[in-house]
Amino acid sequence: MREKIDIEMEKISCPVCGEVEYRFLHREGEFQMVKCSSCQFIYLNPRPTNKSLLHFYQGYLPEGESSVDAWQRMMQSVFQKAANLIDHYKKRGRLLDIGAGFGFFLSEMKERGWEVAGVEISQKALAYARDVLRLTVHEGPLEKIGFPESGFDVVSGFYVIEHLPQPIEFLKECYRILKPGGLLLLRYPHTSPIKSFLRFIGFENRLYDLPAHLSDFSPEMIQQCLKKAGFKEWKHLIGGYTHPREPGKKIASFVFGNLSETLFHLSDQKILFPGASKTVLGFKG
Repeated sequence: MREKIDIEMEKISCPVCGEVEYRFLHREGEFQMVKCSSCQFIYLNPRPTNKSLLHFYQGYLPEGESSVDAWQRMMQSVFQKAANLIDHYKKRGRLLDIGAGFGFFLSEMKERGWEVAGVEISQKALAYARDVLRLTVHEGPLEKIGFPESGFDVVSGFYVIEHLPQPIEFLKECYRILKPGGLLLLRYPHTSPIKSFLRFIGFENRLYDLPAHLSDFSPEMIQQCLKKAGFKEWKHLIGGYTHPREPGKKIASFVFGNLSETLFHLSDQKILFPGASKTVLGFKG
């Protein structure tokens, strides 16, 4: 259960291009997602202030041993597919996982022989990763830590970029701390297409998870942001699907996840099913 807090809101310009003009897209309760009139980026506006966000995320992750275990099971197949991808492109080295949560992906990579570290802002997740899994996890956000330039072979982030106020600055920092030839792996939701479809057929929902998600990325927008941050090459994948505990979400994830993977492989990795979460790899030259 998330902690209920008062959230201070602020109006912003587009986090990607700085444009102030936008059009309304979707509403969830008191919160609204808008689309930039210039670059078409989809973002929350108004959105919580940075101070409110930091407070909000202290109650965002699940609590209790059974809930933490359920969270691990939900993410396990995505973590394993990502680990296999990384091992395909890189032969061990230093890995940094941003938004490391309780540390389960770091633990997986450590077992595979990687030197690992993480970044996390949730105090309870930090404590679990450090005290239970005995991992090195730094208190975030990433941009305030000051890691050395070119210090990591791989930087990963699972369902993180959609939570960040300044995604371009985040990607620039990832690029800076990667070694030449380094790999960035990001996992992100792509919610807007299915949100629009469900509204069209009259089914209201809270798929954006507002105000937790500050933006929604398409593969084209992720690619545009990677380019702004300095990356010259990238590769888009489906990368598996999560296994939520709730029956409805579990069925939806299974159906759309398998459909997405099937279309992706049958199309020779060309079709990225709209509305399904995706993985992108960014390669530093």
